[in-house]
Amino acid sequence: MTHPDPAEQPSIGVQAPLWMQKNNQKFLGDKRIRLLEEIDVHSSLSTAAKAAGLSYKAAWDALNTMNNLAEKPLTVAATGGSGGGGTSLTNEGKKIITLYRALEKEHLKSLSRLEQSLDNLDHYLPLLQRISMKISARNILSGTVRSITRDHSVALVVLELKSGHRISSVITCDSVDSLNLAVGTSAYALVKASSVMIAPLTEQLAISARNQIKGRIKQLRQSSVVGEVVLDISAGESIVATITENSIDKLGLVEGQDVYAVIKSTSVIIGVE
Repeated sequence: MTHPDPAEQPSIGVQAPLWMQKNNQKFLGDKRIRLLEEIDVHSSLSTAAKAAGLSYKAAWDALNTMNNLAEKPLTVAATGGSGGGGTSLTNEGKKIITLYRALEKEHLKSLSRLEQSLDNLDHYLPLLQRISMKISARNILSGTVRSITRDHSVALVVLELKSGHRISSVITCDSVDSLNLAVGTSAYALVKASSVMIAPLTEQLAISARNQIKGRIKQLRQSSVVGEVVLDISAGESIVATITENSIDKLGLVEGQDVYAVIKSTSVIIGVE
């Protein structure tokens, strides 16, 4: 048997365990099939359980489940007699093994074909990971670490976003180390929408917040209490802010208006893949 050159294999693999179900319950999987195969070899549940890497109780429970869900018994137990009893497969049990292994062979072929189509997944994997993240922060901005300034127990981390804007975050030095942050590494800035303030354009903002990102209001969703302001900061990036309806009226905010998204550096969380 020839083995493919590892260099020719895609770096991303696909695994999907094969399970057969009945009445929405998992009926047969690889471990249970292995148990049946070992029973066929040893005619003993205790010996088969050990060979399949299962405890006797786990094997007993699995066998009961399989027999309960099968149309016909997969095993038959003998008690007493000169052979001292034991457990053996029925013809139905042997047919189930043959069927499962045939399905498994086709299943593996399908997975192999899928793997061969994943040559470019390395490039898109970071995007898939970002999309699949489940967090409460509305703003997830990817960027590159441009500087890290340490001061005793805290550090100032500056990320450059793909839009060219820079966003600063104050985190502990321990966090810098545990995240393995360094200049040039990729990271994410996560900001809750409620932590984003909106300010009209002026000559100079006299405020302490370090992050002042200029953007254009592309969407304004108003309600009776709290409104949502969506800013386009270029390069397809946006920042969402939730502010009171009173503040929207007081600032005279309208779609198409240029404003600042103001974010305190202590409100920016840094994350990595």
